[in-house]
Amino acid sequence: MVHKTVHILVHRRSIGLGKNYVYQRGGKFIYRRRVPSEVSHLDTRKEVKISLKTHSYQEAVIRSTIYDRQVQKFWNDLIETQSSNNLESRYKKAVRTARANGFSYKSIEELATLDLNEIVERLLVDIDQKEKAEALLGGAGSSKVKLTQCSELYWGLVHDQLVNKSPHQIRKWKNPRKAALDSFISVVGDKYLQQITRKDILSFRSWLNDKLRLGFSPSSANKQMRFVRHIIQQIAISQELEIDFDPLFAKLNFKLSNISRPPFEASYVQNKLLPNLGFLNERDRLVVMAIADTGARISEVFGLRPEDIRLEEDIPFIWIRARKGYELKTESSERKIPLVGTALQAFSNSPGGFNHSGNPDSFSGNVNKRLSNHGLRPTPQHSIYSLRHTFKDRLRDIEAPEEIIDDLMGHKKSGPKYGRGHRLETKLKWLEKIAYRTES
Repeated sequence: MVHKTVHILVHRRSIGLGKNYVYQRGGKFIYRRRVPSEVSHLDTRKEVKISLKTHSYQEAVIRSTIYDRQVQKFWNDLIETQSSNNLESRYKKAVRTARANGFSYKSIEELATLDLNEIVERLLVDIDQKEKAEALLGGAGSSKVKLTQCSELYWGLVHDQLVNKSPHQIRKWKNPRKAALDSFISVVGDKYLQQITRKDILSFRSWLNDKLRLGFSPSSANKQMRFVRHIIQQIAISQELEIDFDPLFAKLNFKLSNISRPPFEASYVQNKLLPNLGFLNERDRLVVMAIADTGARISEVFGLRPEDIRLEEDIPFIWIRARKGYELKTESSERKIPLVGTALQAFSNSPGGFNHSGNPDSFSGNVNKRLSNHGLRPTPQHSIYSLRHTFKDRLRDIEAPEEIIDDLMGHKKSGPKYGRGHRLETKLKWLEKIAYRTES
């Protein structure tokens, strides 16, 4: 039945065109047509040559007919408009129209490689309307987005995720994503999104695997894969490119190690670490002291403004909170922490906080390096962030309720949220039991 239909279609279309521009070369058929003089100033090729990828004359005529229809349309478009926005709008409209008629949109190049039966099905649809013809026969071309264009396009798509971040937070959010995309481009080249293959993703994974041997962590490698996928997937969706990303990225995660960041022992912090921080500059030393007795994240300590440090209250405390232009890691991170021990001493010496004092990004690396140089990291896995883990262990050791621990750590509570949370007096009662002794 299909062959009979094909024969009728070939006959009808060939007569309608007058010429089918089919030539045979080396046993295969090609479409070949000279560029008309009317458009030669816009299309500088002498002639258009396209392999029809078939040994069948009937199939070659069908493919040639489709090509010729679109080659002529391309020339007309060159004359009528040079607006890329107009072409992109047509492409998106064609994608939607094709879907409405039960097909996925294919460009003319992709159509030529389809199974003959599907080409026939598309030709049999009533395509008198111009929009429907474009949609089913590839007349709208395809959206062309290269990998090097993706960063700027992506920032526009995720603007809602950036509006409440500070300039520093925006840089920290953007930089690793841009770095991941740049690394991907360095491995696979500056391709159009539609050209990305499973082989490209495997090549990138292999490159990341080589970095693991140089000390790159599996979690960082997985993060780079995730960033690349999210960037190109979001852009593909916005451009209505029909790319199935699941098989491209399937089963490529690196196995995570079971090594976690260990806490310091509380006695080690009290007797060894805190008394021997004289090699640090004043800011870094005070930040370490602040973290030790609040359990706050490094970014949270640096994010405090003078009005968030309440030293004149009956119970001195810090208020970790989001604001316009500054966001917290999670909603549950917002909290008030009473100041005791080394934390009270640190903020008393720096009541304006540390928001103004240099780049916080360099803090962790510099302090960890100097702790190593002075023999104050029991293992390479111990870091300044381990003080936060120690803070939680100290609360557990005195059998503080889990709700109190979660509240002080800024962790999400299980179950629905009721009430205003624990009073400062209640939190202070537990913190006074674990406060480090300070120098007089």
